[in-house]
Order: sequence, then structure tokens, then C-alpha cells
Amino acid sequence: MKTITKLVIGLLLVLIMVIGWWLISPLFLDQTVDEGLPPVSTDTVDMTEDPEAVAPDAEDETMDTETLGLSGMFMDGEKNYQTSGTIQTINADDGLYLRFEEFQTTNGPDLFVYLIQPGTETTEGISLGALKGNTGNQNYLVPEDVDLTQYSTVVIWCRAFDADFGFGELKQ
Repeated sequence: MKTITKLVIGLLLVLIMVIGWWLISPLFLDQTVDEGLPPVSTDTVDMTEDPEAVAPDAEDETMDTETLGLSGMFMDGEKNYQTSGTIQTINADDGLYLRFEEFQTTNGPDLFVYLIQPGTETTEGISLGALKGNTGNQNYLVPEDVDLTQYSTVVIWCRAFDADFGFGELKQ
């Protein structure tokens, strides 16, 4: 065999090994994240004051979803992908966050967090970015123009295999 042929075969084998490792290694390796809560304002109400003075008016039914707090539980996705944990909204200084707590999912390559409207395809939703880790507490900033009453489903999606690893419904 010529030297060039050996070199091409060697490079192809290395490329196949690298791609194989990228696809298979997440099944054996966990990536743990433990983020703290997003930064919230220190302007809190002193509970020793008159509690009636800080209670919301019964007439004020126009309270937005950020102040009401949405939450949900993760459920398993397609095939044998297992996902568990809780989701909640956190109103922080720099915006609204989705917080995953006690989160755990089957690891995979190319995992992303999406917000979708119920009944739509994941790719039609809003990407919140790559999944930070397949286990642990983590925060994802929600874009300001997103209405969580419309985009109420959180999906862990694998772009490489076009598969939903898990999902959760946000409810009041």
C-alpha cells in the first residue's frame, strides 16, 4: 500500500473514533452542575411590619406570571430516556429564570433546553441554550419577550438524534 493510502485510512479511523467517543461517552459520563439561585434583589419586605400592608389587593387580578410563580415536574422522554426533577420560575434582578432542582436526565450528546407551546414540535420552540449538565441544580434565563403561559412546556432535546430526553409542564 502506498503511504498516502495508509495516511488516509489512519485519519479516517481517528475521525471515526472521535465521532464514536462523542456519541457514546455521554452514556458513561455524568456532568454534574450545582448552580446557586440567580441574584435576587435585597429589597425584601420586613415580615415584622404589618402583614396586611404588604398583602396584594383582591382586586388586582392582573398580576403577571413572574410574580405568581410557575412550577412543574420533569417526566421521562422518548424511548428509554429518563428525566426527573422540578422546574420553577425565579424572578431575579436581571430577568426571569427557569430553575431546575434535583434534576437528573439520561446524558447524551448535544442536549439543549427548549420552551415550546403544547402540541408543537421542539424545533419550533425557543432555545434557552445547551443543557449545562445532566444532573444537578441549574438556571436558564428566559428571554423577556417570552410568555410562559403560552410556552409552558420545557423540553430537554438532543439535537444529534432529534429526540426528546424529557419534558415538564409549567403550571401555577
